[in-house]
Amino acid sequence: GEQKALLDMCFNNAAENLSEVINRTGRETSVLDELSRLLGLDTAPRYIEAYDISNTAGSENVAGMVVYKDGRPLRSAYKKFKIKTFSGQDDFRSMAEVLDRRFTEYEKGEDEGFAVLPDLILLDGGTGQMSAVVPVLKKHNISVPLFGMVKDSKHRTRAIAAQGGDIAIKSNRAAFTFITDIQDEVHRFAIGYHKNRRSSSMLNSELTQIEGIGKTRAAALLKHFKTMARIKATSAEELAAAPGMNKPAAQRVYGYFH
Repeated sequence: GEQKALLDMCFNNAAENLSEVINRTGRETSVLDELSRLLGLDTAPRYIEAYDISNTAGSENVAGMVVYKDGRPLRSAYKKFKIKTFSGQDDFRSMAEVLDRRFTEYEKGEDEGFAVLPDLILLDGGTGQMSAVVPVLKKHNISVPLFGMVKDSKHRTRAIAAQGGDIAIKSNRAAFTFITDIQDEVHRFAIGYHKNRRSSSMLNSELTQIEGIGKTRAAALLKHFKTMARIKATSAEELAAAPGMNKPAAQRVYGYFH
């Protein structure tokens, strides 16, 4: 009735006033407040980090970290990780490694990109991913709210995974849209990095089929000429002049493609 309308008006006015102070729109302030209530947070999460793992059957295993500040993507703070401690497919172990490295960098204090402690951490996945990361946070004495972003069978955001079980979010339209945007963005970022690494790996593997061209020379050629098309179109003399190359190796590369 009238009391609810009055309360809604007061809430919206307060959100607008707060947004002027902290450089957020009323809509962004409202969605962060809605999310904090939904997750039981003490304050609205102004700085959110989200993580996703991407690989193809365990190969080129990578992770992406995206950041949302005051409800907006902060792309300058995005980070890429190549999984280093093991080979194969294990999303739980991958997520633990990435968060361990992230907070190790925070403790070192040498990289400004890791200097901010987030107000909220979101993992692409459910209780399995969360269970893998909780010991990492304890190891580094990090007390940051941790939740998962759960997808349905059609890879659409379905719920938020919490320590006590899933939290349904579809009835909270603004929060649902916001979480969906974050989950889509971190997936896009992680899979984009994975595809780039996979493409480079495939190009490297083609070059390493050539006698005398190992991974180091293949990488140097790709870095110098940028694309396989340019390498294939380059003369033996130009190939020989490239970093890390010599005349015999250049002749073999040229002969392989001609």
